[in-house]
Parts: sequence; structure tokens; C-alpha cells
Amino acid sequence: MRFLAAIALLALMLMPVGATAQPVTSQAIKMVNEIRASKGLAPLKLSRKLGRSADAHAQDMARKNLFSHYGSDGSTPGKRARRQGYRFCYISENIAEGQHDIPEVIQVWMDSPGHRKNILSKKVRSLGMARSAGNRWVMVLARDGC
Repeated sequence: MRFLAAIALLALMLMPVGATAQPVTSQAIKMVNEIRASKGLAPLKLSRKLGRSADAHAQDMARKNLFSHYGSDGSTPGKRARRQGYRFCYISENIAEGQHDIPEVIQVWMDSPGHRKNILSKKVRSLGMARSAGNRWVMVLARDGC
């Protein structure tokens, strides 16, 4: 059974970059929740809407050769989340470029005070994440409602 799970995970990792945010988010949310648990923080839940928002921004950055929290149309993380139907009272975004896998990008973010603060925020409840061509990574952390 573990062999089949390993094959399934490998297949997800080998999917064309940008095909979907889901495989990236599944592993990332597990890692983020382990980090948060070690600090006594509540786990985050997967948000498909935030995943789509992250994916759209990652793809936009790849297409336009950008690296910014602003989209090529001037959009902000909040505006992109709203486009996906996510109503938030708090939102933050981590971006990175060049890391080859999820453990590497999570470590880079944890080593950065601002990105670490986003991951460890008590204000966030949900997470979405994506990777695009050129290893551009986007993680959106938010809380809906409030």
C-alpha cells in the first residue's frame, strides 16, 4: 500500500507545472501544519479558492516574467482572492522563485522573518499554494468571514 501511495505522490509531482495547484497544496499544508503544531498553533485548512488564486498569480508571473506581489494587471493578493470568490477579513501572500521542491521553498520562507510571520500568524485559517514554470511559488494564507 505504501508503494502505491509513493507512486501516486510521484505522479502528482511529475504533473506538468501549472496544471493544478492541488498537488503542491497537499504536501505544503501538511508541512505548514506540522510547523504550526510545533508552535502550538491551530492547523490550517485547504482552500481550493485560495489555491486557484495562488495558481493564477504564479501562472501570470511565469507568463509575464514577473516576480511581485502585484499581478501584471496591478492586482493585489486580496483582489485575486476575491476573483475566486474568497471573502476574507485577513490575507497574506508569500512568493518565492527558484526553489526546486516544497521542503526547500517552505524552509526559505521560514528563514525569512516576514514570510515566517505569515505562516505562523494566528489570524490565518486557510491556505492555498501553487507553483509555475521557472519555479515561481505562491502561497496565499487567509481567514474568511470574521
